[in-house]
Amino acid sequence: MDSGDSGAVLYLIRGRSGTGKSTLLGAIRARLRARGVALTDHPAQAPRPSGADRAEDLTGRPRIALIVDDAHTLGPAEFDQLCAAAEAGEFPVVIGLRPRPHDPRLRGLTDLVARRGRVIDLRALGATEIAPFARELGMMVPRGLAQHIHRQTGGIHGGVVAALTAACATRLDAGVTAVDQAVTAWARTRLDDADPDLLDALVVAAIGAGLDTGELTEVLDIAPAAAQGLVDRARGSALVTDADLLLAPAVAPLRTLVGDRRFLTVARRLLHARLDAGLLRDHTALLLAESGVRDERLAGFLCAAAERAGDEAVRYYAAAAAAGADPEGLAVRWADAAARHGDGDTALRLAEPSLANPAIAPADLAVAVRVCAGVWTRRGLTDRAAQLYTWLGPARVGADWAVAATVLYLSGDARGAQELSVNAGQWPPTEATSRAGSIAHALSDSIGLPGSPGSQRTGATQTGANAHGIGRGHNGIQHPTPSGAAGNGHGGTGYPAAPGALDRSRPGPNPTTTGAPGRGAFNAVAERNGGTVATGGDARPVVTAAPSTATAAQANGFGTVSAPTGFTAEMRAVPPATLAGQRFANPAQARRGAAVSAASALIHAAHSGPAPADDGGDRFLPCSAVSIAVLLCLSMGDPRRAADALRGASRDPQALVLGAWVAMLGGDEHGAATLMSEVRVAELDPRDRLLAHGVIVGLARRSGDHAALAMAWQQAYPLFDEVGADLLALLPIGELWLAGIRLRDEARMTALVTAADELLRQLGEPPVWSNAFHWYAIQAAIAQESPEALLPHAHRLKTAASAGDPQAAVLADAGRTWVLVLRGQVVRDRVEGAVSRLAGLGLRWDAARLASEAALAAGDSATATALLKLARTVRAQSRPSESPVRVPEPAAPQARPEPVTDTVLSEREREVAELVLLGLTYREIGARLYISAKTVEHHVARMRRRIGAGSRSELLSMLRAMGHGSLLV
Repeated sequence: MDSGDSGAVLYLIRGRSGTGKSTLLGAIRARLRARGVALTDHPAQAPRPSGADRAEDLTGRPRIALIVDDAHTLGPAEFDQLCAAAEAGEFPVVIGLRPRPHDPRLRGLTDLVARRGRVIDLRALGATEIAPFARELGMMVPRGLAQHIHRQTGGIHGGVVAALTAACATRLDAGVTAVDQAVTAWARTRLDDADPDLLDALVVAAIGAGLDTGELTEVLDIAPAAAQGLVDRARGSALVTDADLLLAPAVAPLRTLVGDRRFLTVARRLLHARLDAGLLRDHTALLLAESGVRDERLAGFLCAAAERAGDEAVRYYAAAAAAGADPEGLAVRWADAAARHGDGDTALRLAEPSLANPAIAPADLAVAVRVCAGVWTRRGLTDRAAQLYTWLGPARVGADWAVAATVLYLSGDARGAQELSVNAGQWPPTEATSRAGSIAHALSDSIGLPGSPGSQRTGATQTGANAHGIGRGHNGIQHPTPSGAAGNGHGGTGYPAAPGALDRSRPGPNPTTTGAPGRGAFNAVAERNGGTVATGGDARPVVTAAPSTATAAQANGFGTVSAPTGFTAEMRAVPPATLAGQRFANPAQARRGAAVSAASALIHAAHSGPAPADDGGDRFLPCSAVSIAVLLCLSMGDPRRAADALRGASRDPQALVLGAWVAMLGGDEHGAATLMSEVRVAELDPRDRLLAHGVIVGLARRSGDHAALAMAWQQAYPLFDEVGADLLALLPIGELWLAGIRLRDEARMTALVTAADELLRQLGEPPVWSNAFHWYAIQAAIAQESPEALLPHAHRLKTAASAGDPQAAVLADAGRTWVLVLRGQVVRDRVEGAVSRLAGLGLRWDAARLASEAALAAGDSATATALLKLARTVRAQSRPSESPVRVPEPAAPQARPEPVTDTVLSEREREVAELVLLGLTYREIGARLYISAKTVEHHVARMRRRIGAGSRSELLSMLRAMGHGSLLV
């Protein structure tokens, strides 16, 4: 129109209400007036075609232009005049209207303009167009708020402007609330202009059932032609999306306008029509129940749908109860779904009353116990879960025997776990029971119970307190003692008491910041006994005034056991046939072999089963196979196997925390911190939160930043009163114990440390679980300068090492070397060997720290320089070449395109995505969008290629993850 062309122009501007037709027509009027063109919006006032009044001046410019808005509302006579003016082509005609595909008059006008002029379609804004549109209006909104505005308005310009105006007029943190209120008010003004019939049609759209002419005819009891008109009017309004869904902010105002009674009447008619035709979809049934419809058939339909609803099962069970289903009959299944979804509060609220129901079926009782026990175990209350399974007993535990045994093993009740496993052979080896059974058997093997490959035990490691004498160690805890050695002053360890031991209330130097603290304290063991030091084995004194290197090693509580080079080397020397027969040279090797096999079984269970989110995954169990595998491997000093257990795991919060443990204990503090930065600790279950705080505190302790350690400690210690000790909590308890000592606040950890010590005693001190804890205890005793606290744990490591356990031998040798270093007796070869073997167990930070302290205590500069270089070398080798946690690789061998964000999809593809997620067929989608079914199929195929989906189910999951389908809720 600005070109000055003397030819008449013809435009038809088509768009839904609120897309800006009137605004655009107003701008056109202003341009024409500026050029001196007279305007009219009444077809009757336009010049008659080929009449006496010329439509042009002497220069050929138009003298008048016809601008008509909302042409779909014109009467028959005016509409015919408009068509005649457009047909004549003697002056400019610009027409604005809403799309009405079923109106033959508008179809004819559209065809006419398409032949002689141009049809312009005004579409809603896309999600990525909100922010640029706001900038054009002189407004700025964050990306997240822009996406929220699109979800609430469907991209309709009128709603977007209202939302942007409200968002820019309030604080940034209140933007979402302001947008919701503004859009609701905007939707209410749109609904005020609607007639009752259109409101009824919008009720159907609010339920998410789509707008079908035949269905509206039946539900609203109107003629088919009227139903077609309602469908066109609803789709042309500003409140219905391309998927025939009412915008969420418009639902409440609509219900207020039509009233609950009318709203529910239309909803019930729709329900009955869908049920009678067999066309009721799960999502539609869900929305019907949530809108307040109560119906017996609807409740039954939702109960059946909940069984296949996956993560949304909780919502479906709640809707079934709202629709009239018996809540008590649903309680157990509802609780099970809530537990799998991670809603422990709802699971306990539903399942606990079922435990006291005398009429409950045995199978439902077992499920209720499993749910409660699983929630309590995840919350760190394994003892309570074990008591519940003990109450259930072997006769009623049924197929959940493996889950029950796992809980009892973790809590330290090995005898109870074996009793609950007596009927294990009665149940078929299904996918779920096989995985749970493999976890229970692996825990049994790692503990070394009778009947397992590592069941051969020495007298000092028999299961149960009655198998040996009981002595008292530090903190008043009973400790196992060798037969015939009780009553010697230290629980039968053979170590003399230190009557002049250090006063623990006296502040002492920090062992991590001073050169060689505590030397006098550990010398006191020998000096205050007249130069007589007891060895760790037979309680026979070795008299020495100036101990040599060999005899001095016996004076510190670790004995004379030499450290082997590692269990791997020993295993290579055993013939395969012997390994297959599980025949080892000594009981310690048998126990170690059983632990290695247990770790393999756990890793296999973690990698071979379904994903945690799928049925039969780890959400069935009180803890995942991968978590037990990782913590077992770390406890037994095999960080590489721990990393293997995590390989291929999804980056869920628990896997990130476990990966951080692997990295931290391997000396890669930076990698551990990077993984923890992705974890929202406050959202974890209490037991996983304890693991997370253990990593955070451990990283702060290793960094040497006292302020960071104090802050991490303050965030962690409120959790100490919420959780208890179990096998999977030993490592974080040890880390937190050392941090408490560093901050002189170890009293907060007394209960957990005592419980962990008692747990290991009840299980007979299984080396693969107890060695790491005793290593923490030895470091705690060194930090506290308390020889008498060191002796019981040193004895337990020495006993295990004497029996042939390689990890215990390494730790005993390192502890003995460390004590000698603190006494100022630095032997370079001994220190280098201890450091090397510690690093081989993955304890690189401890190894580097031992080398550093030995360098500070060395008497000659050459030894000090060599040990400092060794410390730097160990630290430099601590960063692994690959991350312990990886994103799972695609199963298909061919390369798959990298997933992309929502911004790559075109507007048409987004429309197709919404309808695909609604469950419509290609033919139905094509009918909605006025394209062929083949075109829809091409759009879907292109979306799969663009976002890298390997199957239709994966495409649907990825589209939901990208934010599509939000309008379906």
